[in-house]
Amino acid sequence: MSASGTASPQVAVVGAGWSGATAARLLHDAGLRVHIFERTMAVGGHSRSATVNGVLFEPEGPHIFHTSKPAVKDFAVRHGMRHSYEHKGLTQIFLDDADERPYTLSWPPQVAELRVLPVWPAIEKELSEIPPTPCTRDFESHCVSIMGRTLYRLFIEGYTIKQWGCHPSDLSSKFAPSRLGLRTDGNRRLFRDTWEFFPLPNAQEVMESMTRPIPATFGQEIAAADLPELERTYDAVVLTVPLDTFAGRPGRLEWRGIRTVSRYIPLEDPDATVTPGYIVNHPSLRVPYTRTVESKHASGQSIPATVVTEEYPGAPARHYPVLTTDSRNERENVRLQEEIRKMTRMSVFFCGRLANYEYINQDVALDQGMSCANDVIRELRAKGRNTWEGRAYER
Repeated sequence: MSASGTASPQVAVVGAGWSGATAARLLHDAGLRVHIFERTMAVGGHSRSATVNGVLFEPEGPHIFHTSKPAVKDFAVRHGMRHSYEHKGLTQIFLDDADERPYTLSWPPQVAELRVLPVWPAIEKELSEIPPTPCTRDFESHCVSIMGRTLYRLFIEGYTIKQWGCHPSDLSSKFAPSRLGLRTDGNRRLFRDTWEFFPLPNAQEVMESMTRPIPATFGQEIAAADLPELERTYDAVVLTVPLDTFAGRPGRLEWRGIRTVSRYIPLEDPDATVTPGYIVNHPSLRVPYTRTVESKHASGQSIPATVVTEEYPGAPARHYPVLTTDSRNERENVRLQEEIRKMTRMSVFFCGRLANYEYINQDVALDQGMSCANDVIRELRAKGRNTWEGRAYER
C-alpha cells in the first residue's frame, strides 16, 4: 500500500515550470496519484509571459522552444506548442569609443558580414591562428580560442562582465552555450534544431494543458521542514526548486538574476516594430543593459503598439547558475541533494534548471521531466509498488 493507504502510489511534485509540469503529467498518465505544489499562483515558472493593452511581452526574458528530439516535440505539440518560428539573433557593437552609432550584425557572427568592418584585417589574422582544439581552461580562453581576441572583445567580453559581474576568466568554459561560435555558411538561424516554436498565445497555456487534470496547491512554498508531513501521504517527491532555499540555507548557491524594464510604445502601423529584431544583444559597456527583447517580432501580432524590454543584470533572482572554474556551486548542489535524500523516507527526485543547478533550455527541462517521470516509475516498481496500471512514456 502507499503512504496514504491507496492502491496506487502518490507523488508530490514541487514546482510547476516546464520540468515539473511534464513530470507531473506523465506520472498522472501512468496511473499514479499526483499532486502539484507551486509557491506562486500560476503554472509556468520562468517562462511566463504577460500582456499590456493586448501586446504580448516577456517580463522574465525571451523563450524560444527548439528541439531535435521527436518525443519532446510531440509532447509539446500535443499540449499546444504549434507556432513554428525561426530565430535569427542580432547584436549591436561599437568598434571603438569614438563610434557614435553601433553596427548591427548577426549573432553568432557571420564571416561575410565581418569582412566589411574596418577591423577585418585583424580579425582575419587572428582567425588564421585559431588552434585546432578549443581551450577549456576558462570561459575567456575558450572564446578567444574559437574566434580570436578582437571578436571576443567586440561580441563577448563586455556582455559577460555585465551579465555575470565578474571577469570572464573566472567562469567555467562549460557555460559556453552551443550557440556561441563563428558562422561561415550564411545560415542566420541561431538554433540548428529540427523543430523550433514560439509559444502562442503563451507558454503558460501549454503548461496549463499539461497540468489540467492534476490536483494542485498554489501559493504554498514547500521546504525541507514539510517533508515529515508529506511522508504521511506520498511515496515520492519530485523537487524542481532551488535546493539551498528548500533546505533552509539560502545563499549556499550562487545565482545571477536579471531585472527587466519594459516600455509600452503606441504605434500608428499595427505591423510596425521599434528594434531591429526579437532579441538584440548589447555587449558594449557603454550600454547598461545586456539586451533588448521585442516579442512582437516573434509573435507576429498585428496591433498598433509594441513592448520593448531591456534586461539589466545583477538582480537578486535565480535566473542563471554561476558556473565557476572550480565548480564549487555544482559540488555544493550535489551535497544538498544528498542531504535532502537523507531527510526523508520518501524517494526523492531532482528535476530541472533550479534543482539540478544547470543552465538549460526549455526543451531540456521538458526532457528532464520525461526522464524523471520514468525514474520515479522504475524506482517505485522496484520497491514493489507495481499495483497500478499504466506505463512509462516512450522516449
